[in-house]
Amino acid sequence: MLNPDDAAHATRHYLKPKYAVPMHYGANPRLKGTPEQYIKALGDSATEVFNMRMGETISF
Repeated sequence: MLNPDDAAHATRHYLKPKYAVPMHYGANPRLKGTPEQYIKALGDSATEVFNMRMGETISF
């Protein structure tokens, strides 16, 4: 299970996606962190993060 810093590292260095949608945070007590912490940890990454709220939709 990745914390926000580890998830950001994997995003920047391995996955390198154009978009990211954090969604599994808080699903159980062992998953620590928030989307805001993930976004901060990404820094100046080219990945655009969509921090969606319950009921929101997005189209690509």
